[in-house]
Amino acid sequence: MRDNKKFLEGLQELGIVLNDTQLEQFEKYYDLLIEWNRIMNLTAITEYDEVIVKHFLDSLSLVKCSDYLNIKETSNKIKILDMGTGAGFPGVPLKIAFPHLNVLLVDSLNKRINFLNEVIKKV
Repeated sequence: MRDNKKFLEGLQELGIVLNDTQLEQFEKYYDLLIEWNRIMNLTAITEYDEVIVKHFLDSLSLVKCSDYLNIKETSNKIKILDMGTGAGFPGVPLKIAFPHLNVLLVDSLNKRINFLNEVIKKV
């Protein structure tokens, strides 16, 4: 496992606590992002620490303007539309951190949809 110190510190600042399974999901997501980025341009940001800050934590920073933390996990009434999601930001990180959310990812390019389907299967 990679050094998650920066990620854990960022999560703490946001008031987000992830379990080991969720941390592993972020690791798998990063691995798939890098693997698929070799064959198609998903992101210019590929260094682990940069992805943590500029993709994962930036996506999760939406907790600052919403009430995700106070919503009971049994609630499935919260729906998020991530229009033009690209590589899945912010929708996938939000779904990993808050699995009770109903997230719809939409993108215009089939190759990105194929990537996201693979993420959904493996993460």
